[in-house]
Amino acid sequence: MPDITVQVTFTDPDTFSFDPPIASLNAAGKIIFQRKPGNAAWTFVSINNLPGQFTWRIKGNGSELDVDDAFTSNGEFGYTVTVHDASGDHTSGATAQATVPPATAQATVPQATARATVPPMIMNL
Repeated sequence: MPDITVQVTFTDPDTFSFDPPIASLNAAGKIIFQRKPGNAAWTFVSINNLPGQFTWRIKGNGSELDVDDAFTSNGEFGYTVTVHDASGDHTSGATAQATVPPATAQATVPQATARATVPPMIMNL
């Protein structure tokens, strides 16, 4: 299974965004959480609430967090992420903002980006 990249943005005090909000796997693989923008003034500290089939490590002086999924069970696995900036540690809540791609109806209808609040998760299918 190819690696899945999740772009994470954080704005103090506690605004997190995960794109995509759901990382879907159908076999063992890696989810790479990347700080966006890459030069942001915060670092990853941890990913929380994942069961034992997941292992993780911080890379790139905190600009990346890699999660290995052994894929020993199917299901939806919600998580939170803790980051650190000049004001301290911050942990994402059970929901976060996610960019939802627009639906294409007709060429004459302008497209827009909708915002939705969804729980970030890893989904093993």
